[in-house]
Amino acid sequence: MSFARVVCLGFLSAIIIGSFFIYSSERGEISYVDSLYLSASALCVTGLSPVNLSDLNHGTHWIILSLIQLGGLGIISFTVIIGFLIIKGISRNSKFNAFVTAAIDKGEETEKLKSNEVNRMLLSIINISFTLELLGAIGLYLHMPDGVEGGNERWFFSIFTAVSAFNNAGFSITNDLSALRYDPFSLYIVSGLVILGGIGFPVIILLEKFLLTVIFRIVSKIEIAAETVLLKKTLTTGEIPKLFLLPAQVSAFLEGRIENYNQHLRGESTRIQSRLLVFGSAILLLFGAVGVYLLEKGNPHTFSSLGPIDKIANAIFISTCARTAGFQTMDLGNLNDASVIIITVLMFIGGGPQGTAGGIKITTFVLLLAYLKNVIQPYKPVMLFGEVVSKNSVAVAIRVYFLATLALAFAFIVLGVLDGNQHSLHVIFFEMISAFSTVGFSLNLTPQLGDVEKLLYAFIMFVGRVGIFTILISATGHSGVPKMGGVDDGVKIQVG
Repeated sequence: MSFARVVCLGFLSAIIIGSFFIYSSERGEISYVDSLYLSASALCVTGLSPVNLSDLNHGTHWIILSLIQLGGLGIISFTVIIGFLIIKGISRNSKFNAFVTAAIDKGEETEKLKSNEVNRMLLSIINISFTLELLGAIGLYLHMPDGVEGGNERWFFSIFTAVSAFNNAGFSITNDLSALRYDPFSLYIVSGLVILGGIGFPVIILLEKFLLTVIFRIVSKIEIAAETVLLKKTLTTGEIPKLFLLPAQVSAFLEGRIENYNQHLRGESTRIQSRLLVFGSAILLLFGAVGVYLLEKGNPHTFSSLGPIDKIANAIFISTCARTAGFQTMDLGNLNDASVIIITVLMFIGGGPQGTAGGIKITTFVLLLAYLKNVIQPYKPVMLFGEVVSKNSVAVAIRVYFLATLALAFAFIVLGVLDGNQHSLHVIFFEMISAFSTVGFSLNLTPQLGDVEKLLYAFIMFVGRVGIFTILISATGHSGVPKMGGVDDGVKIQVG
């Protein structure tokens, strides 16, 4: 059995096992189809729910929290693991190897990776994930207004919200975050967790490396001053004060950590892709926030009653969550149609690869734009930040986009037929994009779905989360990534 089929079957098995846990925990209070839908939504870190989470028992909340964490860690670890398998030659499927080679940044230098280095990278993923979730939970616990947690323990609500935010799940055990609508600081905490989880693990590593470098420079200056004092104390008393050795020890630790990052983050692709994701995320966030703010500031059903600072915070929050998370501070059914269109576009684009975000990914979208720009000049290569992009990366981006749109077009037709003219087509389309991009925004359609529709939406979440290429390989055994020309020495950008 190919590795891609193992991944798909493993993910499906996890969803089914999770559904039994949820169904057993609720003791038949919700149907098995709803349990399956919830399990798929949690593992796919989507956030759509056919029932109110506040009506579920505490044990079910813990199960959903575990599924969210498992799904999130699995997503951001997946690329590292398959890259390791290819490098070590564990996978003998040459077509799958061709797919991975084109879909991840596998250059000559990555072949030098050893198992212990990959293990350190995986440990870094876990450490950073848990650290950021813990910091977010502490921030929410200390700052959010009293009573926001409803009937839940304040500490559990904080942890659940932080984990759900970092993993871009969008689940809330109080059904939504409307209680935080008038608390900008808490909204910024949740938004920050969503952005960090969705931007991609390599970018988080680079940000950590940047912060460590700044701290290292500060500690180095303290170390010089401490050595001077240490020398004077030693000459005067004949003893070595251990306290003054601490800056040197901290400096050595930071230097080793930075050097370790330099060994794993060298090469043009990491630098260019990180710049692309940082600038791309900022532009999309600004575009969505400004658009929603201008369109909704006078809407009596959404922003009209909010103060200026609250309006800005909620606009940023909606724009942030539209690309991956799905937390809601208000009923999205009351938004203007133009705002819904902006949110739909942001959902489809999504976040960064090697993160918890869904969608076709920012890198795919930017490469498509760069490719379209070159259509009028077909003899010029596709370039980003002055660097030539790998032809295979461009080919993968084009295939990801068209496979996604074709799959969504087919699903839209089927969902429209099953709906039987009960709801507007734009509502069905919005919910479908939300499921495929694992966002979790809803125009209140999900609770009204029939069992067959719920199963189809669950499958759409699965396809959107596992990836269209993985599904393609699993079903056909063909990667769909042919070699584009004899020499392809451009920078590889991970897409999809």
